[in-house]
Amino acid sequence: MYEFFFLSIMLIFLPYYFLLLLILYCFFLLNETSWSGMFFFVDSNVFIMLVFMMLFIYGVVVISEMSFSLIMLSSALIMVCFMFFLSTNMLMLYMFFELSIFPILVMIIGYGSQVEKVSSGYYLLFYASFCSFPFLFIYYKSLFNLSLNYFDFIMSWEMVFILTLTFMMKFPVYFLHLWLPKAHVEAPTSASMLLAGLLLKLGTAGYLRIMSSLNYISSNVWVIISLVGMILAAVSCVFQSDSKSLAAYSSITHMSFLLLSLMLIMMSTKVSALMMMLAHGYTSTLMFYLIGEYYHSFNTRLIYFMNSFMNSSMMFSVIFGLVFLSNSGVPPTLSFLSEFMIVVNSINLLKLLLFIIFMYFMITFYYSLFLIVNSFMGKKSLNLSNWNGGMSVSAMIMMFNIFWLSLFY
Repeated sequence: MYEFFFLSIMLIFLPYYFLLLLILYCFFLLNETSWSGMFFFVDSNVFIMLVFMMLFIYGVVVISEMSFSLIMLSSALIMVCFMFFLSTNMLMLYMFFELSIFPILVMIIGYGSQVEKVSSGYYLLFYASFCSFPFLFIYYKSLFNLSLNYFDFIMSWEMVFILTLTFMMKFPVYFLHLWLPKAHVEAPTSASMLLAGLLLKLGTAGYLRIMSSLNYISSNVWVIISLVGMILAAVSCVFQSDSKSLAAYSSITHMSFLLLSLMLIMMSTKVSALMMMLAHGYTSTLMFYLIGEYYHSFNTRLIYFMNSFMNSSMMFSVIFGLVFLSNSGVPPTLSFLSEFMIVVNSINLLKLLLFIIFMYFMITFYYSLFLIVNSFMGKKSLNLSNWNGGMSVSAMIMMFNIFWLSLFY
């Protein structure tokens, strides 16, 4: 089983073979979810699903990216995230968690096209260090007993807050989110796809790892922050003129919704949270991919200039429409299924949440529909090729794949 893994690392400079061998290795992992030597430990299919999603995103990057250096940086990020999802040790988890920022930082500062990329790099590093260093304090205070499976001590509310703060920066929850829109706007398309589809999942996966320590702790503060974040980030989306910035803020709304689900700490909410992670991973990757394709053709990302897709390329416009409808949670997408489950669980907990969630859905549907209608209509004929849209069909199938549910029940 490990032969595939080591062989894939050796072939990292041949992206197609690297991808193929990692996919083979994932199939072996599905068959053997248990202790597998070294520091790999697959305790749940949850992390294998996330690894599969990661490989899909990497596949789209490899096919669409022209720069070999960016593909290599993507491969490095994939390896770090692979280690993160399967690490046994809390310190290893933290190490790979922090290491994942490095390839993205190089992509933004090395390949971004505007001067503001320097300030976005500052933001990224500041938030990462500010939220992550306290984790080491907790690890020290726990006398290094902090493990993934077993806790031999009781944590105070403050310790749990600091422990969760580490992962909240990568969620990112509202109030810790400022680095994300800046990073997205400055990053090249491939970096944006990996940032939205993969890096935000490290926060959620890390959070799932430490959830066993949160069973007896009041988590009301994160529930309130998630509800506030859902509404405020959705309202921010309505006022965006840059389509990439809009996609970044919509990621924040979805991740706040996901946090609400995880905070309820029930089995069904954990399942719906995983489904939302998968749905958001595929959808946001495709959103940034399609916006990037438009940008490469016309050197603008402003929503006011995105028009006449229908006249130019039917395939591109249909895929664009489906992706943004999936973003707003239209059936039969996976995001609809997960959002429906989260809404039901939330209302069971507190009836008042229905009004807040309803407001969130109204705003989300409005900005997604505005972008779709804006881009479809118009009389110009743009130079959009069908091939650019066609590359994303495999990820589209995963996004609308309601049969995911059979894996979880």
